[in-house]
Amino acid sequence: MGLKKGRRALVGGLALTGIGAGTVTGLISSSARGAEEASVASKTAGFGWEIVDLNNNGADVYLEVASSMTLIAVDIDAAFTITSAPASPGLAEVLCRATVSRGSPKFVEGEPSAPALSPASANFGRLQIYNPHDLNIGADGFALQDVLCSVIVKTWVPASGTASGASRHVRATPSLALDAREYLVFHMDHAGVPGDAEMQVVLEYVLT
Repeated sequence: MGLKKGRRALVGGLALTGIGAGTVTGLISSSARGAEEASVASKTAGFGWEIVDLNNNGADVYLEVASSMTLIAVDIDAAFTITSAPASPGLAEVLCRATVSRGSPKFVEGEPSAPALSPASANFGRLQIYNPHDLNIGADGFALQDVLCSVIVKTWVPASGTASGASRHVRATPSLALDAREYLVFHMDHAGVPGDAEMQVVLEYVLT
């Protein structure tokens, strides 16, 4: 990310099955079939949060998983807008990330972007960079374990401030097993022209 070199370097469907040919039907009572379907029916929960006056900093929200479940899908709407015309034109961007913490979450103290500490995935090596033109590159140093969603909302902000809002919708389908007393962590941090950011989250899951 060119606006703030290395700003991220500190950050350590349910398949619907049709009835196949030759399948025998009518052997299960309607009440038994209803109970079976109810036992695997997905549930949804959602919340929203907003950061006012983002200015090259960030924050997190997190919630404890109260029951063991399979997280089928995560829908996230993220939006950013300036609240006044900028002192000078430039880019504005917000990193929106959702992760799993396999225990109480920890955060990078003293870092303005306030990222959550995520462990490196043991299944991948460190991120390698090929940069023959000596470009300004900011990147995570490694693949982060249990990332549910990671998206950038970015816009150019002219001097007038006209048409400088941006939004993204992302649907992730991790089908991820979560145990009770683990946490879901949602993060937003900003670089560039100041403004407000909001995230709306819907979780689809099945209790296990």
